[in-house]
Amino acid sequence: MLDVSHLTKLSAELEQCVIDKDIEKIQLLCGENDIFIRTIKPVPNDQESNNKIKQFITIHQSATQLIRDVHKEMQRQLYITNKTRKGVRKYKGVKNA
Repeated sequence: MLDVSHLTKLSAELEQCVIDKDIEKIQLLCGENDIFIRTIKPVPNDQESNNKIKQFITIHQSATQLIRDVHKEMQRQLYITNKTRKGVRKYKGVKNA
């Protein structure tokens, strides 16, 4: 049986985290609620619950996309940093750059 009140609360918290771009809280919420999230299934003959599930799915996809985007940007920044450090080492007199 789907706990609609928990789903509604989780949706609201997750949506606020996406708006705030709070990556750590998104990961924490999803980690703590992983088992619950994986058990969500459509409820036959209950359109209201199914609409809340659809809303949660949309929010969860937004959160997942935000995490992916941040990860890509971190990888890009790391690449630039490493490339810069390698370039600096070529100059004479520069140690431990």
